[in-house]
Amino acid sequence: MSRLPNRSGDQLTQRLDRLLGKVEALVAMLDEQNEKIGRLAERTAMLEQLGTEAKQVIEAWTAATISLRFMKWSAGLVAAMLGAVMAVRHWLQR
Repeated sequence: MSRLPNRSGDQLTQRLDRLLGKVEALVAMLDEQNEKIGRLAERTAMLEQLGTEAKQVIEAWTAATISLRFMKWSAGLVAAMLGAVMAVRHWLQR
């Protein structure tokens, strides 16, 4: 069996203190990363909401465009019918 080298208590204490410092630094880094992940989750939710709102605006714009095209078509049809009626009336009055 191998034996650990003999070290004085001060050396072990110093080494444990260094390791403890590294562990504390890692914990601090993990806490910072968790905060960043939390902010990222909030931003992701906000982007999803903006995407949904943009989709609704696009759908409303498309519906309005289709409605206006229909009104333009129907106005043309009504104008053509009125023109035909006026032509017939004018022809009958001769």
